[in-house]
Amino acid sequence: MLEICKILKERAKSIAYRSIPQIIIGPTLDARSFPELKSLYTEKFTYKKLCFAKSIFNKLYINGFNELKKIANDVKADMFICGYKFNEPCFDLAWKLKKPVVSIGTSMNLNKLKYRIFTHILAFTMPFYKSDPILGCKSNMENEPFYERFRCSLIMPLVLFWNVKDVLDDLNYYRAKVGVKPTYSILGGKNVLFLVNNFFGFETPFAVPPLHQEIGPILPDIYPDLSPSLSEFLETHPKTMYFTLGTQAYTTPQNYIILLQSFIELINQNILDGIIWSTVKTDISELPPFITLSSNISIPTSNILNNLFPNIFVTNFAPQFALLSHKHLRVFLSHGGSNSCHESMYTATPMLLFPIIDDQNSNAEKLEDAGMALRLSRFNLDVNDIIFKVKRLLTDETFKMSAKRMQILAKINSKRKYRGADLIEVVLNSVKYRGNKSDNGEWNVDNSILLKDLITPDTRMGFIKGNYFDVLAFALIIVIILVGALGYGIWKLIYLVGKSVGKLISVKNYAYLKSKKEQ
Repeated sequence: MLEICKILKERAKSIAYRSIPQIIIGPTLDARSFPELKSLYTEKFTYKKLCFAKSIFNKLYINGFNELKKIANDVKADMFICGYKFNEPCFDLAWKLKKPVVSIGTSMNLNKLKYRIFTHILAFTMPFYKSDPILGCKSNMENEPFYERFRCSLIMPLVLFWNVKDVLDDLNYYRAKVGVKPTYSILGGKNVLFLVNNFFGFETPFAVPPLHQEIGPILPDIYPDLSPSLSEFLETHPKTMYFTLGTQAYTTPQNYIILLQSFIELINQNILDGIIWSTVKTDISELPPFITLSSNISIPTSNILNNLFPNIFVTNFAPQFALLSHKHLRVFLSHGGSNSCHESMYTATPMLLFPIIDDQNSNAEKLEDAGMALRLSRFNLDVNDIIFKVKRLLTDETFKMSAKRMQILAKINSKRKYRGADLIEVVLNSVKYRGNKSDNGEWNVDNSILLKDLITPDTRMGFIKGNYFDVLAFALIIVIILVGALGYGIWKLIYLVGKSVGKLISVKNYAYLKSKKEQ
């Protein structure tokens, strides 16, 4: 969002994120404060945990709505740009204030929020061959057998809806408290310009309606540079792997120890000569005091964490893009967040993926299918498996070639963020011609018609007309009548021919019997 806002501000003679006024509303929600939320990162997924996570955000709805309303009134907001995830107050407030709204998300794989039997859960219909790992399915069902395709396209969406319906009812209860109409759609069943920070090649391709525009991967023009200590480490370690789980994800202490053991084993076997670990959210105090290697030698964990192990560099933060751009950075061990995937593709860095939550499993699947990554399981993490896969990424040239292929796509598509800024300008300017000025000089709009030029006619025609079911039904009746008439005609012809042949045979038999009698 900020990168697109920066482009818009530059067009108004300003040049940095800091020039964009920011109001941070809180408090920050840390998943580790809630055992049920924490378990989403450390244990297997269940719908119960998902519902609990959503219920927490529901409880924050009224405060979030009122804070956003106060801010919008104070700054006299002309439009809203809303991140897609868990952000119902932003969309609902825009509808209530009659302001234009644009949505930004990182993925078009939104089946986890869409149930095919409900036409307005999302603003468009996903093809059946796309699913989501949150349903226990593959993102791309192209090569799946009949049973999996049936289960993932029909059964699992219904199971998901059945499990989350009470949570959605709960959300509508809070909506009613602030005067927002109930709906089972994040987008409120409205027509919204949805900007997707992604691109086909990484995302499974499908026909996208005009209201949904790919503008990714969005990458900043300027990145933080390497610190002197990181730069020196990379220069002296030509076979380095970078490890981070990003700013939100984390795993179990046992998994961290397995990862650290594998790092040391990789270095001891001369497969790698350097590891950079950006700890970010890692709670170091929870880690066991010793790491035991396959040779039964124990190493104090504190030696690594305090940078006493010469081939492992531990830091709380690292400039990721600068690291990935360095020629000595050979492998990226990541949780598979969208930004990390985009940066890795842009720099053609092969990935070892350790997905934790959200879209990370889907991203890992796509990059593995693209041929530039391998996956690890957080529930079955094994040192030998890590070593084997790092070795493959380093020695098998197909991974580097696939990464180069994805790099071309990422670099070309990264220019489309300017298209995102252009589309927002289109929305703002459309308000002048499809909106109404209030008494205080502010523009109010009907979001259902604001972007009529981009709204496909079928959405206005109703379910039956929009899908041409009436025409198809009439055509089917005509086909049935024609086939019936043809069948009846053939039957009648066969009957008449049979009757004529029968008469002819009867005449012949009569003549034969008569001649026989005369003899």
